[in-house]
Amino acid sequence: MLSQEWMLDLITDLRGVAEKQAMFQLAEQLDDTLLIAAREIRQTAACQDVTSGEDDLAGVFPRTVAERDRP
Repeated sequence: MLSQEWMLDLITDLRGVAEKQAMFQLAEQLDDTLLIAAREIRQTAACQDVTSGEDDLAGVFPRTVAERDRP
């Protein structure tokens, strides 16, 4: 899972740049993309954890997404 977390960081960075450039529709789309990527990473981790006996998925979602206020 750690090897895939860089994707979440990249999407978060792209979202920040889009927002700074007043590309609000793109920023909103990247929010959705971030959630989808986090879900898929979590699912991949869950599949791997079943075979290794682990089930802790805490920390998959970046703090910025978890704390973000959505209208």
